[in-house]
Amino acid sequence: MELKPCSECGVPEIMTSEHRWLDNGDIVQSRAQTSRILFIETENLDPLFRNIAQIIGSDIEHMIITTARRAFGVYLKAFVPKETREKIQKKELDYEPIDAIFRDLGRMNGAGSYDFVDMRYEQDEQDYQTISISEPYSLPMVVAAHVGAIECLLGVDQGYKYEEVSPNVYNVTAFPSSHPMELKERMWFEPYHHRDGDIELERCETCGGPKVLEGYQWHPDRGVILSKATGRRMAIQSNAQLDPVFHELEAELGDTIPRVVVEAQRRFTRSGFYTMDDITDEGEFRSQLALRGLGNLKQLEMKRKGMSMRLENVALPLMVIGQAQGFFEMGFGVDTTVDWELSEERDLEVEVKPILYA
Repeated sequence: MELKPCSECGVPEIMTSEHRWLDNGDIVQSRAQTSRILFIETENLDPLFRNIAQIIGSDIEHMIITTARRAFGVYLKAFVPKETREKIQKKELDYEPIDAIFRDLGRMNGAGSYDFVDMRYEQDEQDYQTISISEPYSLPMVVAAHVGAIECLLGVDQGYKYEEVSPNVYNVTAFPSSHPMELKERMWFEPYHHRDGDIELERCETCGGPKVLEGYQWHPDRGVILSKATGRRMAIQSNAQLDPVFHELEAELGDTIPRVVVEAQRRFTRSGFYTMDDITDEGEFRSQLALRGLGNLKQLEMKRKGMSMRLENVALPLMVIGQAQGFFEMGFGVDTTVDWELSEERDLEVEVKPILYA
């Protein structure tokens, strides 16, 4: 897949042609606008998963992969007509060239660099397909992406295995394997429904994408997207790849899980990955949230006695809450409590208070 940059802003045209930034702080797929998309920092993902696992004392990797593979399958089906998938499943068409396009798409989206290793497709239990991935943005998520791609094309549930073959390079294999019935019955997600908003991101006059994207650098050979200002790594991914993980954890382990996820993100935010420059200007913070597809910031107030925030159409609310709490603690050097309310319309209200005033 050719990386053709916009002549004005330099952003790959596939980035702005395949995704739409809406007026309410949301991003959707151009081909399937029921699928909500995010453009977010990724270096917090694996630390977040590890923090959650450490707090609850249980491995969660299988839940992450099982949930995310379904979301990847939904995302990728928008690129492959049903008739093409049916031909593959009748062995009238080789699926590897299409999976190669998926791997290129993963590079463009910042997931890492995928390469083909080996495969067998005779429609029996001995089938497999192995790829390598270097510089994965999140190991569970790239495993899920490969499994989801093969399930999308073959229409058969897949298991997986992976191994590190050299520093930060992994071989990932998908193979036919049925999923437990309880997982078949859960981990689904609701289609996105648009609500109008009032956000106007400045647009590139040539490609029509948000002009602020010119502040990011694509490295397609590595499958890496970096912020020119901060050096942080970014990636395009579906909201449905992460949010259902937290719902599944709550269903499996109890109603303390939302607090656990918030606490895990608070710890990471306060660790110093972010700076106060990320939040001090309300207008800029509103634009940055909209650029990431996280929602429409309607109100933000931060004083020593506390912080309040209201965000419409929020995506990943638990991560947003933990990040807000971590920002406040980082800025004022205090421990805090946090409370929130999330409406059925996904409008989020957050209150952070120092322990002294709680």
